[in-house]
Amino acid sequence: TEELESRFELEMPQIEVEEVKNPSLDAQIMAERLAYSLDRGRHYRRAGYYILRRIMEAGAKGAEIIVSGKVTSQRARTQIFRAGTMKKSGHPAQVAVDKGVTQCIQKSGTLGIIVKIFHADFDSGDQISIRNELLEKRQKEIKAQKPMTKAEKIQAGEYAIEEEERELTAEESKLIDEVDEDEVEEVSIEADDELETPEEDE
Repeated sequence: TEELESRFELEMPQIEVEEVKNPSLDAQIMAERLAYSLDRGRHYRRAGYYILRRIMEAGAKGAEIIVSGKVTSQRARTQIFRAGTMKKSGHPAQVAVDKGVTQCIQKSGTLGIIVKIFHADFDSGDQISIRNELLEKRQKEIKAQKPMTKAEKIQAGEYAIEEEERELTAEESKLIDEVDEDEVEEVSIEADDELETPEEDE
């Protein structure tokens, strides 16, 4: 507070510290974590993919990490890690993209680190969603236009099965009376245990 008073000429400045709810979605925090990993000697590619995976698992819609400098040799190069969707320009890039910048000083030189996070709570207007109620309604309309089979009509109760009762004619009664129940033989086919399979010739 003394430095704030002397530098900005403020009287009795007060500082409030608020905890970050989800550090994995804060671009500046993730950039500093990547710089800390590189300071400890971790390989830049492994550290970059680790930070990228942490950001996407936290629920981000997209992320981009840029590491530039002498990462592997005396010649400077730029390595970019990307995942998901990232807005580069326009209103979404200004509102929904969080950007963090930091540096990492190594023996070979200074590395520049940029982390960009595209937050998932922003409606960019390019999301496709299917309304299930409209889909079910359309499927019912198509099914109603298709002619039903006889079995489907019976199952739906739209096709009634009529049973007709009538008396036998004299000719039909005569044929039934001529059949003697004693003369009707019941034939059953059973496996004969006595049958033996032919032995194979030795």
